[in-house]
This record gives sequence, C-alpha cells and structure tokens, in this order.
Amino acid sequence: MSVVTALFHVTKELRDLVAMPITAEARDEKIAAIERLLAQRDELLRELRPPYSGEEQRLGRQIVQWNQEIEEHLRELKRQIQRDLAIVREKRRANAHYTNPYEQSLAMDGMFYDKKR
Repeated sequence: MSVVTALFHVTKELRDLVAMPITAEARDEKIAAIERLLAQRDELLRELRPPYSGEEQRLGRQIVQWNQEIEEHLRELKRQIQRDLAIVREKRRANAHYTNPYEQSLAMDGMFYDKKR
C-alpha cells in the first residue's frame, strides 16, 4: 500500500470520527482517538514524496477536501469545550459566592453617613 493510500484511509477514518455527534460522556475517548489519528496522519505526511500517479493525485484531492470538513468539525468541538469550560467557571464562581457571600462585598454594612452636617 502506498503512502498516499494509507493517508487516504487514515483521513477517511478521522473524517468519519469527527463527523459523529459527541456526547459529554464519550468526549475524552473520542478526543484520544482523534489525537491518535492525527499523529498517524502527521507521520504519513512526512513520508510523502512525489511524483504521484493519477490515482494518487485523485486521492490527494479527496484528502484536501476532507481536511476542510475535518477542520470545521474540530473547530466546533473546540467551541463546545470552551462553552463547557465557561459554564464550569461560572458554576464555580456562583458556588463560591453562595458559600461566602460577603467575601467580595465592597459594601460597608453598618455605616451611616449624615450629609446634613
């Protein structure tokens, strides 16, 4: 099997993986699988050497097209993770405020200013 063919198969597997919906429970396993496939692709890309046959050029065009799909799916995954992190930060802040509501308070309770004097 040529390097281009191996790269084609790994790219197809990666595209199929990122196109599937991600549940919060399976996100870690899916990210690990994505990282493994990206590492395999990186190794194969380093082994690419021209000249390419007509079939390899056709496969290469398909790989480039799939790369655009993969990048969009990975951007969406990144946005999902960023949203989840923001929610966790907000929950953590709200919980800290609930357990100690006067910690960040700048109000000066118990003071009275008489403006008439």
